[in-house]
Amino acid sequence: MKLRTIVIFVALFAAASAAHAQKLIVDVDKSFDFKAVKTFGWSNGKIAPKESTGQLIIAAIERELTSRGLVRNDAEHDIQIAVMAAAGMDLQGVGPTWNNEVYRSWGGYGNPAALMTITSGDILIDVIETKNKHSIWRGAGKGIFVAPPSGNVEKDLKDMEKTVNKWIGKFFKKYPVKAS
Repeated sequence: MKLRTIVIFVALFAAASAAHAQKLIVDVDKSFDFKAVKTFGWSNGKIAPKESTGQLIIAAIERELTSRGLVRNDAEHDIQIAVMAAAGMDLQGVGPTWNNEVYRSWGGYGNPAALMTITSGDILIDVIETKNKHSIWRGAGKGIFVAPPSGNVEKDLKDMEKTVNKWIGKFFKKYPVKAS
């Protein structure tokens, strides 16, 4: 009986630890009029180490934005989307001074550039207002991409798609304009 109790306790502790390890933070510039935004585009650069993961993230974010009435326009857009997803390895890039514990810091591209590290398993999504180059919405997820590869490429891709859709959906539930 004691062994069974210990096993149950360890299993519950492990489940609670795993659930706690994943963290989602969204920060919004409340002074910005999100309802005035009609078009979006993408920043240059690689989104994730694997092209397939990057494409899944693009598709999920575009689905969320179009459900809010926005239209993709690569030539002229009201907002620009910048994403760094460290699925399987740490990533480094140069950007505004975002490199703090929770990837929070307002000021957008007017802040001095700094080298930032996105830890393996984390994702950072920035929505940048293109007129003044200010970050107006930021979603940061910690411990999102942690499942090890199974050896079955098709299964891994389906699992990654589920993970991406789940977490991008959670981020955009906190977007100021609701889906229609």
